[in-house]
Amino acid sequence: MQLSSDISNTDQELIAQIVKGDESAFGDLFQRYWERLYLSANRRLADAELAKEVVHDIFLDIWRRRESLSITHVPAYLAKALHYRIINKLVVKKDTFFFDILENPGTSAYTADKELLEKDFTALLSSWLDVLPERRREIFVRYYFQHLSTREIAAQLDISNKTVQNQLSMAVQFLRAHFGHLLPVLLLVQEITRRP
Repeated sequence: MQLSSDISNTDQELIAQIVKGDESAFGDLFQRYWERLYLSANRRLADAELAKEVVHDIFLDIWRRRESLSITHVPAYLAKALHYRIINKLVVKKDTFFFDILENPGTSAYTADKELLEKDFTALLSSWLDVLPERRREIFVRYYFQHLSTREIAAQLDISNKTVQNQLSMAVQFLRAHFGHLLPVLLLVQEITRRP
């Protein structure tokens, strides 16, 4: 999403006023960007209420952190904030399709389109990998997808073997914390994709 402000120097003035606690400036900033953020969020989430919640959370965060705000380019800041909020919502969003599979394994699981499930899982994993720090993501991909040992990764990246192990551990902990509720679904997807 690309946001552009009509008068970029006014954005900076509004931020300066918001830092001082000016509710009117906050309202002006909200009015200037709310609709664009909402339309973008709704397009990505396909859920109007969730899109409103995401946008409100972004502005609520700005107001809560107003005294320590340091935003140099408001449209870029808002676009990035929206991107991360959407990823977080997609990760925790309760999708009824997955619950239908779990509740009705005799019907849903065997009729589910395996390619669709694989595509959904790949998109989910990709969105998760996008939020990892760059080095942790690189180590995770090399270990789990390229099947390199921790020593090989350490040698390639010129870091210690212990650093590689720590980064992998943190990545797996993050995966469990954010995707633990999807583990039964992932196992089911794996079982379905094995069947002819």
